[in-house]
Amino acid sequence: MADTDRAMRYDVELASLSKDAAGEGDLSFAAFSLAHAVCGDEVLEVRIGERMLLAWCMGCAVMEVFGSSET
Repeated sequence: MADTDRAMRYDVELASLSKDAAGEGDLSFAAFSLAHAVCGDEVLEVRIGERMLLAWCMGCAVMEVFGSSET
């Protein structure tokens, strides 16, 4: 039986990267990084392909994906 009392839920949100808002993707990643800077080693960043990055703050239970799957 699974231990559901200790399980954590992570909501993954794809950061909006519209072509009309130049540089918005860079700012959203910067905002995430600054918001979780105090979390230190609790933040994990994983590159997914050439243009995507997953940022996961285990301390705050927040996960976001930055970048584009377009080539």
